[in-house]
Amino acid sequence: MTVSRTARLTAAAVAVILAAAGCGTDDTSDTADPATSVDTTSAPPDLQWRTVAGVLVPTSRTAGPTAGTGAARHGYDRTPQGAVLAAINGQTALAVADDRTWPEVVNTVTAPGPGRDAFAVARAGVTVAGAVPATAAPRFVGFEVTDYQLDPPTAAVSVAQTIGTDPQLYAYPVALQWIDDDWRIVLPTPEDDIDAAEIADLTGYTTLKGAS
Repeated sequence: MTVSRTARLTAAAVAVILAAAGCGTDDTSDTADPATSVDTTSAPPDLQWRTVAGVLVPTSRTAGPTAGTGAARHGYDRTPQGAVLAAINGQTALAVADDRTWPEVVNTVTAPGPGRDAFAVARAGVTVAGAVPATAAPRFVGFEVTDYQLDPPTAAVSVAQTIGTDPQLYAYPVALQWIDDDWRIVLPTPEDDIDAAEIADLTGYTTLKGAS
């Protein structure tokens, strides 16, 4: 069975794969006062873009990813901005990883749990290969950090995107946990029924500059 790597990447793409198959250590921030204001609206600093299997994803020398190679890159700053980049890069990696690399990607970018287990079982039953065509590739245009906790470190990010030449905006939620000095995506289970939702505009979202 072959699954085309098109449209709804990230959390939505994970759901597509599932449907087709049936998809820390302490540091000084640990002692931060929970009442201290955390900047959840600024875009990641020194934002740049790289291409992964036909998909442009945002990166930052400061916020990450700073380690690994290919789709399995990782290493994010323990900030809301690091969580945003982990959400976009990690879910994209899950959607585009080929049959040889996907186990490494899953183990690198996701948190252990029933969502990861369900994704692995589903992914083992499909074949993914080739780059995402330009007519179907997502364009990441904005984000909203809907929740951010310092202790324990968790985040929830809503990512806004368009698909190919379709001007309609879509948003999808991504949950993350800080594990082993990095942000890890908490994958949903099929029962969670996570999917992208249409949004009218980017009100409430922070724009990601430079996507083309």
